[in-house]
Amino acid sequence: MVFPENSSSKVFEYLRSSLLLLGSIAALLSFAEKINLLPPFSILIFLGFWANTAFFYASAASLTFKKRLWSSLLIDLLLISALVWITDGRESPFLFLYPLLIFVAAFHLGRRGADIFTFLALCCFASIFWLIESPSVNSQTILQFFVPLGAMGLSGLLALRYAEELQRTREKIKETHEALFRTEELHRHILSSLSSGLIVTDLEKRIVSANKSAEKIMGHDNLIGENLDRFFPNLKLYEECPRCELVFEQKGQKKYIGYTFFPLRDEKKEIFGYGLIFQDITPIKENEERLRRAEHLAALGTMASGLAHEIKNPLASICGAVEFLKEENLIKPEGKKLFNIIFRETQRLDKLVSDFLLFAKPGSGRPEKINLKKLVTEIQEELAVKFGSDINWELSFPDNVVLKVESGRFKQILLNLCSNAIEAYNGQRPFIKISTFIKEENFFLEVSDKAGGIPEKIAGRVFEPFFTTKEQGTGLGLSVVYSLVKGLGGQIFLRSTKEGTAFLLSFPKEIVVQEDRMAANK
Repeated sequence: MVFPENSSSKVFEYLRSSLLLLGSIAALLSFAEKINLLPPFSILIFLGFWANTAFFYASAASLTFKKRLWSSLLIDLLLISALVWITDGRESPFLFLYPLLIFVAAFHLGRRGADIFTFLALCCFASIFWLIESPSVNSQTILQFFVPLGAMGLSGLLALRYAEELQRTREKIKETHEALFRTEELHRHILSSLSSGLIVTDLEKRIVSANKSAEKIMGHDNLIGENLDRFFPNLKLYEECPRCELVFEQKGQKKYIGYTFFPLRDEKKEIFGYGLIFQDITPIKENEERLRRAEHLAALGTMASGLAHEIKNPLASICGAVEFLKEENLIKPEGKKLFNIIFRETQRLDKLVSDFLLFAKPGSGRPEKINLKKLVTEIQEELAVKFGSDINWELSFPDNVVLKVESGRFKQILLNLCSNAIEAYNGQRPFIKISTFIKEENFFLEVSDKAGGIPEKIAGRVFEPFFTTKEQGTGLGLSVVYSLVKGLGGQIFLRSTKEGTAFLLSFPKEIVVQEDRMAANK
């Protein structure tokens, strides 16, 4: 009896090998006349068993498993019958091999195999019992015949029941494995599809599970085994704070994280770990800040608009009177110095009022086509007159970029940004870079310098009106820029490092009416 190599048949194979080895030793000793347990020529039958085993494995390349199994079991049946016959037939101690053979056939060949080998075993036993030995018919003989016969039939039935139950168990295990696999797949897909980060830890807060979003938000490829306190110290539990926020630093940049930290409990309500669900809410915070700033600017703009209109009329009268006095030479020589101060300050006040109005009601104006290179050249000329010509410019955009915007407002935006950049150098030779690119559905224009960064505590207030760090500043330059950009349907972003500061302007792509390979290179 030869079996396939799987865990279910190992017991039978070990049993067969043990019986075959013991029988072979007994036959060999009997053949050598050391003991008198078996007929001397029984050694040939055991050699047949070993040859059958070799055939089973040697024919693996040429025959299918079922063909090899049928052949081997049939040969084993004949060898068992021969062994029973030479060892006293109905009195043979090897009659138990018939039920074992039937059991193996049922186990591997199913109902059909069990039925066939049960029938063949009965035929072989009956042939040995009646045809070869020819006993007299009496009650003892009949009992001797039917007891082994019943044992074989019962063995076949039990083997078949066992094989069928084993098959059902295998199918249930397979179904359970498939269901478990589907559940694991679903669990994995849910975790990978979550935009929020999800981390599970043990009681010591060592991370045992983390999804891809968690690794992406935290900028760490493998979080398993790390301690959660290393990244998020002093987390508050859900009972203390259902929805908390913290600031997480990654590569020098701050991220605002919204999180919920909660204990994991088993069916006995005992804590066995912790769970953390979190999300990067930096864009939300930025939008909230922009909204707060916009509301603040809107309120100030309304006030500034009314105030500027009230000042504009008397200021115009003062400016006209000053111009008249200057032209008519009505000022005494000793008063000319004071007169020049009055004239200069009225001009400054007039510019301040104009900025007030521009900040309060920026609007979008009447769009017209302007060449960006030509506009920047005009700005360079004006700034050269104001600050001197020793300015290092780097223009990183094609010469034929044409935009459809209100030229005065767009020029004022660039003029204010470039002026701020030059003033940040405090007398040193300025470097200003203007670059453009298109990304997705937006046109971007960036004005950057290398005059050092803006302190973090100040960066959040640079667009507030009247906020300035300059002695002679009005605090309206960047406020006007912010209002004008918003009026043109765009957005402005500040990016500041230790090396310098960059203002990134974003507008709908539709304002570009002509371009020359402005690639999305950022």
